[in-house]
Amino acid sequence: MIASLRLIRLIVLKKSFNRLCSATVIASTGNTTKEALKELRKKTGYSYVNCRKALNEFGPDNLDEAIKWLKKRAIQEGWEKAAKLGDRPTKQGVVSAIAKGNKAAVVELNCETDFVSRNENFKRLVEDVIKAVLHAADRDGTINDGFELLNSSIDCLKTSESGKLVKDLITEAVGKLGENITLSRALLILASSDIRLFAYAHPKEGTEEVCMGRYVSVVGLKGSSKTNFPIEKLGQQLCQHIVGMRSLTLGTPLLGKKTMSIKEEVPQEDESKAFYDGEITHIDENETQLLRQSFMLNPSQTVHEYVAGHGVNIVDFYRVELSENVNEEPIQS
Repeated sequence: MIASLRLIRLIVLKKSFNRLCSATVIASTGNTTKEALKELRKKTGYSYVNCRKALNEFGPDNLDEAIKWLKKRAIQEGWEKAAKLGDRPTKQGVVSAIAKGNKAAVVELNCETDFVSRNENFKRLVEDVIKAVLHAADRDGTINDGFELLNSSIDCLKTSESGKLVKDLITEAVGKLGENITLSRALLILASSDIRLFAYAHPKEGTEEVCMGRYVSVVGLKGSSKTNFPIEKLGQQLCQHIVGMRSLTLGTPLLGKKTMSIKEEVPQEDESKAFYDGEITHIDENETQLLRQSFMLNPSQTVHEYVAGHGVNIVDFYRVELSENVNEEPIQS
C-alpha cells in the first residue's frame, strides 16, 4: 500500500514537472515568435497577418526566407489589387527631382490620397524610382551641347542596387498600401560635361537623399563663380526663384541695362539667405521669361544681371507642378 502511494506520488510529480516544462517552452516560443514578428514587420512594413503567415511557413529563425516569401507574395497580391484598383483616379502624389553633376532626373508618382503620399513607404518608393531613372543615364550617356529632356520607358527601368524592375516595385507598393499608384512622369535630363545641374522641390519633403514636393525645378549653369559665393547655393537660389516666380521660358536679357557689379548687390551674407527680407516692389508678376524677371532675393536686379555678376550663365531650366501637363494614361500601363 505504501509502495502504491509512492508510485502515485511520483506519477503526479512527473506530470506536474512535464506541465511546467511545457509551459516554459510555450512561453519561450511565444516570446521568440513575438520578437520575430516585430522584427519582420519593422524590416518589411507588411501587415501583421502576412508576417505571421511567413513565420508559420519558415519559422522565427529563418527571417531571410520569410522576407523573400513576403516580397513574392506582395507582388502577386499587388498585381491582383492593381487590376482591381486600376480605374481609380490618382490625383495626389509628389513630384521629385535629383541632380548629380551634369545629369538629373524628375519623376511624378501619383496615388489616390494625400495620406498615402505622406507615407514613408510611398516616399521610399519615389526614391527608388528616381534613382532608377538617374541610373539610366549610365546607359543613355550624355549629349555634346546644351540641355536635353529624355522620357524614360518604365519597361526597362531597374533599380541600381537590387536590379528589380520599377514596375514590380510599384505593383508591390499597391499591394502594401492598398491604393492605385501610377507613374505619370519619368524624365532624364542630360547636359554636356561643362554644365552643372541643380534640383529643388517645394514644399521640402522626401527623404534624406531625394527631395520631393508639389513643385520641382532643375536649372543648368555654365561657368565658375567669379566670387566666393558657392555655385551650389546659387543653383539652389535660382531653383527657388523658378518655382516661386513660375518662370515659363529662359528668354533673352533686357537690352540697354548695364550688368551690376557684385559689390553693388546686397551683402553676400544676405545673398545666402533662403528668402529676401525686404519689400519686393520691383517684381513684374506678368513677366515669365526667367532672364528678364526681377530676382526674387534681390529685386533691384534681373535674374540675368544677378548671375552675370557671378560670372555664370543659365543654359536652361525645367519646372513642373504636380499633375501639370500629365497624360490621361500613366506611362507604366
